[in-house]
Amino acid sequence: MTDHMTSRVRVAAALNFQPVDRVPVDLNLSFDAYLNLCKALGWPATPLPKPSLAMEVCPDPHLYEQLGVDLYSVKFHGDASFDGNLIAAVTDAWGVPYRLVRQSLGALYEFTGHPLADATLKDLESYPWPAPPTEAMKVALRERTKRIHATTGLALCGRFGVPVMETAIGLLGFEQWYVRLLTEPEFTRALLRKIESIATAWDLAGIEACGKHLAILKVSGEDFGSQQSLLYSPDTIRGLLLPILCRRWDAVHAKLKACGSPARVMLHSCGAIKPIIPDLLAVGIEVLDPIQPNAVGMNPAGLYADFGGRLTFHGGIDVQGVLPHESAAGVRAHVRAVIAALHGHAGGYILSPSHTVQADVPAANLLAALDATRETNREG
Repeated sequence: MTDHMTSRVRVAAALNFQPVDRVPVDLNLSFDAYLNLCKALGWPATPLPKPSLAMEVCPDPHLYEQLGVDLYSVKFHGDASFDGNLIAAVTDAWGVPYRLVRQSLGALYEFTGHPLADATLKDLESYPWPAPPTEAMKVALRERTKRIHATTGLALCGRFGVPVMETAIGLLGFEQWYVRLLTEPEFTRALLRKIESIATAWDLAGIEACGKHLAILKVSGEDFGSQQSLLYSPDTIRGLLLPILCRRWDAVHAKLKACGSPARVMLHSCGAIKPIIPDLLAVGIEVLDPIQPNAVGMNPAGLYADFGGRLTFHGGIDVQGVLPHESAAGVRAHVRAVIAALHGHAGGYILSPSHTVQADVPAANLLAALDATRETNREG
């Protein structure tokens, strides 16, 4: 069997639980992983894509076509480039300061302060919140998306608004977030609603600019779990967090429908979140990322047994142990096992590393993972 579907047809089939010629692939790269991959392939890395504060980049889409990757993320400022010099200290649009930390492999940004750590309800009224996207930003996104759609066969994933809970953690700090979540629910609810309203405005602006070209809309990331358990009680999730997040998800569903977009709504949540997957299905989440296979309860075969055919799985390839540390043969075996566990050729699965690929993943292992998707195709 050889590939015969285009990337857009393949992704659409997977999202509709229809058979595919091979499992569709998505890939998110950190800046250093991108440089490593370009070096291994002899691909020109310039102009350098500008990394986000999470150190993630939007690579040359034509590189993804060459690799057999099927999905490509489009974002506001996704075409930004830079001179290669990472800024030592930076403050984001929400007023949260960060510093650059260089490691033996790669670099990352970490918090150095939390501007709302001691805030009151009244302080939320006067805080300098980020503005919505400008008309010029929407035009730039629209034109870039049209260009990628016209010059490649890639399916597109929109990523526009920020995570709600993660942004709250940046503004408050981890300790204050968890303490005030329990002791000051009125303050927490007001803060989350403010963040949600801004994040939703960015989502709606992105849909307005390019929604008709999207296969998936990623509604940020809301980590509900650690690798061992939920980070919040089910009562807190259902009573406080989900009602606020649902305002956003309902709004994007309505906007997608209004503009005639076929896009499915995807939620990113790391960790052991199996107990709340039925809740996520009930509120309209259609694609779940990243399927962290070494988290408790997130075994791919078990997830398929419980939710296969109702939820599209996105992720599943272990970026903590397998991709950085296994041999290329071990990587291939892992990929084949995950595809089999999730019945990937029947649809309902988009293969991807379980998080952004970091600098510790050898390019040879990443290429082995991509090769394995074609190997299972030939074997099928």
